[in-house]
Amino acid sequence: MERFQEYLVSIDPLHRLRKTFNYGQIYTKDFLAKIKKGRGIIFVAEDGGKIVAFIGGIISQQITLDLIGQKPIQSGRILELFVEQDYRGSGIGKQLMEEMERYLKKNGCKYVFVEVFGPNESAHEFYKRLGYTDRDYDMQKQL
Repeated sequence: MERFQEYLVSIDPLHRLRKTFNYGQIYTKDFLAKIKKGRGIIFVAEDGGKIVAFIGGIISQQITLDLIGQKPIQSGRILELFVEQDYRGSGIGKQLMEEMERYLKKNGCKYVFVEVFGPNESAHEFYKRLGYTDRDYDMQKQL
């Protein structure tokens, strides 16, 4: 989690992201709670006992407010996918995505969603190569 956040901080053009003391411990605790609550799962890739990549996803729950404007359908959400720099381009990310998609499909999900940090263009292109399409845009303007 520490290296994941360091990467995001390094590509943030507005320099709003940061990695505070104990970021990894705090974020990991929250991440694991979301996985547990959302009937999710985490897959990891190891090389010589060292974790070099991970993915975490959940089964999304539609709430009553969602259902007044959307058809009821089970979907999943990728919360995080991270591959260490030295392992990018090796196919590990794709393998983790395929494993997560199998898990979500097995659990009745018809769609899977993933949020991409805007400046992370390589991640955006990665997901597009896997068949993902843009659905929403979260725009901002600095004042």
